[in-house]
Amino acid sequence: MATDTLSSSNLDEHRPSYLASQLLAHAAPAYSFSFTPFLQRTYQHSLPPDRPICKAYLAGNCPLKSRCPDRHATSAATAPGGGGGGGGFGSLVCKHWLRGLCKKGETCEFLHEYNLRKMPECNFFVRNGYCSNGDECLYLHIDPSSRLPPCPHYERGFCPLGPRCDKKHVRRRMCPFYLAGFCPDGRACREGAHPRWVPEGQLEKPKAKEERKEEVGGAGGAMEDRERELQREREREMDRGGETGREMAREATMGDIKIGH
Repeated sequence: MATDTLSSSNLDEHRPSYLASQLLAHAAPAYSFSFTPFLQRTYQHSLPPDRPICKAYLAGNCPLKSRCPDRHATSAATAPGGGGGGGGFGSLVCKHWLRGLCKKGETCEFLHEYNLRKMPECNFFVRNGYCSNGDECLYLHIDPSSRLPPCPHYERGFCPLGPRCDKKHVRRRMCPFYLAGFCPDGRACREGAHPRWVPEGQLEKPKAKEERKEEVGGAGGAMEDRERELQREREREMDRGGETGREMAREATMGDIKIGH
């Protein structure tokens, strides 16, 4: 009877539906150590996140303090978009929590959860314009062009620089009344885009991309020169190491010859 039960359980484990449920509903095993109660009492570590909020703590004083089984959450953490698992400062994931180094616990203003849509921005990509991790990087890679402000000349109806403009040219749906010949709302129109004749004094002179590209190119050229110099130093060190190795091999060979004689 026991053999039949074991065989049936083994068959269930090898069924595709069972394997799929294990993958989709995977739960990390709960480990318990001798110091786990101390962490729970002192830092509220590994406590269930869905436990109720302590009403006495919200009122201003909890007599149990760190021994309280309920959550001691601040107003920032309990508010919509707050931290501790319900939002965060700008709804960003805590970068210290990702490395297991966040000391604030539930009082942290940032998210303590894995959410790829709310990850902080990649500092390496911001500084250098590229990331060595590529698509495998867990942090956000935001295209610099998305940060550009809209071009006021293009929104007015015409930009003399065209695609060489250093600002964003946003295409919008045209106003049907303007296409028909006349829009009665003029500048206050909300039906779509059409030329809005803003006074010349309110518009700054458009700038071309090439002016900024030269500056970036100069910085990039300096970085490339530094990389080439570092590469040359590495090659020199390798050459020195090779010469040292050849000398050691030559001395060892001469020693063997002397021993043979």
